[in-house]
Amino acid sequence: MMLLLALFLWTGAACRPVVASPPPAAGQVRATSVTLPTYPMDEFQQPTRDDTYAWPYLRFDRDAFWASAPQPRPREYRVIELENAYLRVSILPELGGRIWQIVHKPSGNRMFYQNTVVKPSPWGPAQQLGWLALGGLEWALPVNEHGYDWGTPWQVTTFQDEAGSVGAVIATPEDGRLVSAQIVVTLPPDAAAVVISPTIRSHATQTLDAHVWQTAMLAPGKANQPSADLHFVLPNSIMTVHSTGDERLPGPGRLFTWPRYLGRDLSHLRNWDEYAGFFEYPTAHGPFVGVYDRKQDAGAVRIFPPQIATGSKVFGLGWQTPIGSEHFTDDGSFYVELHGGLSPTFDEPYRLAPGEVVTWAERWYPVHGMGDLTYANEAAALRLARTVQGWRVTIYTPGPFRGALTVTGADGSEVTRPVQTDPAAPWVADLPEIHAAQVTLRLMDATGAAVLAYPP
Repeated sequence: MMLLLALFLWTGAACRPVVASPPPAAGQVRATSVTLPTYPMDEFQQPTRDDTYAWPYLRFDRDAFWASAPQPRPREYRVIELENAYLRVSILPELGGRIWQIVHKPSGNRMFYQNTVVKPSPWGPAQQLGWLALGGLEWALPVNEHGYDWGTPWQVTTFQDEAGSVGAVIATPEDGRLVSAQIVVTLPPDAAAVVISPTIRSHATQTLDAHVWQTAMLAPGKANQPSADLHFVLPNSIMTVHSTGDERLPGPGRLFTWPRYLGRDLSHLRNWDEYAGFFEYPTAHGPFVGVYDRKQDAGAVRIFPPQIATGSKVFGLGWQTPIGSEHFTDDGSFYVELHGGLSPTFDEPYRLAPGEVVTWAERWYPVHGMGDLTYANEAAALRLARTVQGWRVTIYTPGPFRGALTVTGADGSEVTRPVQTDPAAPWVADLPEIHAAQVTLRLMDATGAAVLAYPP
């Protein structure tokens, strides 16, 4: 106990602690609106139905739409906002019930790409088309390539509990479809993280093969588009190609090594030629995936249970010769994607038994001021970097934190530092005492329990 107290009182010059702020007040829920330029899709959409899932959807006549020389017109949409001291979360009930944006209030950074116009793209399910690359986090079911309901109204109700958490329940309409989704979005009062809890339910009397995914369109920072310095952080060593225009990558269904393949570090967007999409192989590694834009000094982290959400996919429009953004927006902005799903790839649907219910919880949080990202879990995000003097450790926690960090070199050297921080800014420490080429880290909370270990 005396040792731990001494660590908390230590104020070494090489360490830049951030004093944790007092717990914030309870969160707030607001109903507001946004006006977006919107292309006139409605008159070119034909109601139809997928009989396999008893699922109604709108089929888009793309050729007739563009032949009409359409122009966008202002249209107002409802917005539900969840807010606490650290985050502001915006949900669009009428456009797929998506989480449209998460803003980190202390830095002003946005986590998701946010399209400034509602414009149909040439993508989406082949039998439907017209997908809106609107940005945010969308729910894709019961077919792959963004599902059917990316642009239709979802049922959204809000709540606030006694602990001060606020949230929203986002659900598919109750209209007799054989697969339903309910996504509970919870913003705790003292955290810069959003807890997302999907529940997928079969209402069929027979086995159904369905695709269940979510798609995050990301552009962390303030620019609303990634830079060449965007870094994909996936803790896996093998990927399988879904589709690509890059002739230096293998074809669909083929494997390649990650992050380096034939001399290219594909974890950095600047090294991409044309568009590419790929899955973690054979399944998602977990417990996290993330992106970090070093130019924006901002990123996003997804923490999830890989034993349930076994699919993890990355997609980018390319860099040297990208897909043009005119296909989905009018302002030249663009994004990258992280997908998560119940099955390992789009070629493998999830088999739902009659009446089966599948549920899980995952956590999303923005990170900033770290320079890059090495590893993350529910408790913290970590960057570990060599310096001329030794090592630099950067820790970002999505909630107020007080504890200690122990770093051990492969040569047996060891140093312990107190850690006191909150989501307003990361904690940074230079460790000139550690010269070993390899180190291990252990982050402990105030009770002495380990909350992060690296390597995991």
